[in-house]
Amino acid sequence: MSYEPNARTESPPEFWHESAEHSRKIAQAVNGILNGKTNNTFVVTLDAGESKTIVPFSPARSDGSALLFPQNASAAVLARTTDVFATSVAGQVEITHGSAAGGEKFSLVIVG
Repeated sequence: MSYEPNARTESPPEFWHESAEHSRKIAQAVNGILNGKTNNTFVVTLDAGESKTIVPFSPARSDGSALLFPQNASAAVLARTTDVFATSVAGQVEITHGSAAGGEKFSLVIVG
């Protein structure tokens, strides 16, 4: 399995020694969010023969939601022919799926 986070927005520090620079950092983070860069999206590629894939994500919580979207034909076939679902737990997301042929690519969005 491989996973890659999509473009990230740097989180601004809560406190900063220079107020103008702090305001700039906050503005950059807010602009990133408004442009869809919310630091909670990934592209996950499944490995052959595996039926469970773990994606580490420290903000993940058990009361959160994880959404999967097939990104290539083999992922769509896997999603149509077997159960494919993601569960958010403390610090990671567990993707359960039928035995993968390898190369199935999904978008993963974690919320909550």
